[in-house]
Amino acid sequence: MKIKGTLIQAVIAAAWWVAMPAWADALLDRARALIDVGRGGEAYPLLAPHEAQRKGEPEFDLLYGVAAFEAGENTRALFALERVLAVDPGNNRARAEIARVYLAIGDTEVARREFENVKRQGVPPEVASTIEKFLEAVSRIEDETRPSLKAYVEGTLGADSNVNSSMGNSSQAIPALGGFVFQFGPGATKTADSFASLGAGLRYRNPLGDGLAFIAGLSAAQRSNFEDHEYDTANLDGHVGLVKSVGDNIYTVTLQANGISIDHDRYRNATGLTGQWQHNLSTREQVTAYLQYSDLRYKSFQNVDQSIRDAHRWVFGAAYARAFEGGWIGYAGAYLGAENEKARNVPHLGHDLAGVRLGGERPVSDNVTLFANLAYEHRRYGGEWPLFLTKREDNQTTLGFGANIVPAKHWLLTPQVSLTHNDSSVSLTEFRRKTASITLRRDF
Repeated sequence: MKIKGTLIQAVIAAAWWVAMPAWADALLDRARALIDVGRGGEAYPLLAPHEAQRKGEPEFDLLYGVAAFEAGENTRALFALERVLAVDPGNNRARAEIARVYLAIGDTEVARREFENVKRQGVPPEVASTIEKFLEAVSRIEDETRPSLKAYVEGTLGADSNVNSSMGNSSQAIPALGGFVFQFGPGATKTADSFASLGAGLRYRNPLGDGLAFIAGLSAAQRSNFEDHEYDTANLDGHVGLVKSVGDNIYTVTLQANGISIDHDRYRNATGLTGQWQHNLSTREQVTAYLQYSDLRYKSFQNVDQSIRDAHRWVFGAAYARAFEGGWIGYAGAYLGAENEKARNVPHLGHDLAGVRLGGERPVSDNVTLFANLAYEHRRYGGEWPLFLTKREDNQTTLGFGANIVPAKHWLLTPQVSLTHNDSSVSLTEFRRKTASITLRRDF
């Protein structure tokens, strides 16, 4: 079982080498340089031919053990690192690396003991922080072999320039009425407000054996505006499913349900099924593909029957993620889909869609990570929009950025900003929106 935490592997390597003296050995210098940039697998074939002659040299065995591990040769890595500890029992770098190997082969008990032994030795702060992340990885792996229940609560304060996602102009020319300029009321134009929200959730996982696990989750959130409560929203989400791990592949199937309320009126229910395949290309790369179906059912809202908007929604997508040198992660994804209206003679309510997502995150200190993301979606509707004598097409772009700050264990503080522009061929559905918020979360 190969550990995929490549970022923390690179960090721990860099942190240890900084504190160690340079060795006047060209072979070892070359191997160390490769390991420093996360290319330890390439160092393995350089060192392997010299094992018979140089085994027993602590410097060689340490580098050879690290390189063998990165190349997937766990047994050779264990032998090499044990030779280092036989000569130098106080070598914390070798002890940390052998803990990584035990973690990779699934012996979490030994891995935890070795990591904790290293941490007690008064290692540099950056190394201690990295080992703590490995200990968290140990806990995650142990969770995969025994039932676990986790929970969170969070609160958010923010400001929103357009809480109702509406157009900015209060008057619009109506083509079907000969260009007559219609004056819209406050509910049809954008409204700015500050808001607060509370949320909580539960996640349950129960291993069933042979890489199969049952999963379930439930979350709820309530957002209230400070002044315009007409646009207060509530969300309730739940899912149950199965996860199957087979080598470097993870297959997930979940049944999902979602309910949205606006100003205490039920707005829409959605139920559906999602299937996902995740494949680890290497310790640094991952690809994902998914297929999602949702049955959308709109409720009577403000005494208006909305069932005409009921639809079947399908989305197929794929994504790629990679860990890069320097500790940052980047990802890109694309998807295609359709929202097919159930009612007859309303093709303007159904649409095809296509989108892309880009993003990344980069740690700037032990407890601060910056992130940014960009999303674009194109929607082409199936019929002429009533009164506007044209087919609706939307191009929606959203830019988000912020930071994840860990002020203490189990706490997360996230300030962020989001900018959205929906450019539409129907002026009534065009809007701009800016939100700024700060969220405090506690995990249990």
